[in-house]
Amino acid sequence: MRRWLVFSGLVMFLFGCGVTTADAHVIASTGYSTVSQDGSRVNYLLSLEYAVLARAVDLGAPTEDDAGREDALEAARPRLAEYLDERLVVSLDGAACEPELAGTSIATRATKPYADLALTFSCPGSTGSFHLLYKVFQDSDAVADDHTNLVEYHFGDRTGRTVFDRSHHDFTIGDDSMMTSSLQFGRMGVKHILLGLDHVLFVIALIIGAQSFKSLLQVTSTFTLAHSVTLISTLLGGIAVPAIVVEPLIALSIAFVALENLLGATRHRLPVVFGFGLLHGLGFAGSLRITDAVSGDLLVSLLSFNVGIETGQAILLVAVFPLLLLVRKSGYAVPAQRAATGVVAAFGLFWFVERFFLS
Repeated sequence: MRRWLVFSGLVMFLFGCGVTTADAHVIASTGYSTVSQDGSRVNYLLSLEYAVLARAVDLGAPTEDDAGREDALEAARPRLAEYLDERLVVSLDGAACEPELAGTSIATRATKPYADLALTFSCPGSTGSFHLLYKVFQDSDAVADDHTNLVEYHFGDRTGRTVFDRSHHDFTIGDDSMMTSSLQFGRMGVKHILLGLDHVLFVIALIIGAQSFKSLLQVTSTFTLAHSVTLISTLLGGIAVPAIVVEPLIALSIAFVALENLLGATRHRLPVVFGFGLLHGLGFAGSLRITDAVSGDLLVSLLSFNVGIETGQAILLVAVFPLLLLVRKSGYAVPAQRAATGVVAAFGLFWFVERFFLS
């Protein structure tokens, strides 16, 4: 009986990692903000996942083309402005600035449609303490279980980045320290890999294929090196690969490694992992949008994000590898590992078809 519990536990853990949430909720949602001061006016470009926003504001029947989405946004502009009124507030010295939703458009990011909302805030002056309050998708009946918004701001000579989430929803321009920013980006990195189901399943496929703890360290170190190279290079402007290319290949990498495990063809695992690690680094970079010039603060933010990714990866290793060792000591080691690997391969192939042929 205990052996069957271990067997079922591994398969159900992997199946649970791959199952998507119901239409009413999503596990994680990422948004982006670019905020800049122009005299007494603050320009705020807010970018949100269209599907999540559509459920929060009720943008009407789902549509599969950008033209239809743009029409829906335009028709719902009064409702959008009302929804954002208390959830996105810019104030100067405690006095709220007057908001206006100046425009809406559709953009694509990591194969997902995003709603770009251009807001302007008219403030009672141009000098003083500017404060941002952000509570989008953070209501008690929120449509996203976890929402993060990555912010870049430019107020005169004060520029920087911050992250809004459930535990951090207000910010005073110029108040951030390097330590605070590092912790925020590190936490974002942890959440990104643990909530990114494709990256999770790729790492799990590597763990299942490892024959020893030494080989596990080798493949995970190779993966770390590779994705760090492309993550930093992409965000600093060295590489530009469209998400429509990267995302299907990431899905294919999951299926490829899983099928290698099933066939026992892991002799060349390290170069394979390095190549696919470069792809996953491009995927990690897709969760950020950096437009600042290279600076010490920017490098610290990027390194903190990468450290967060490694921390999340370590959490996966600690959670899965001991379970794998238990399975290998049981009488059902071979069928259990094959079943779990088959689940991983199936999700990889499904995501590849979805991202390549149906997106």
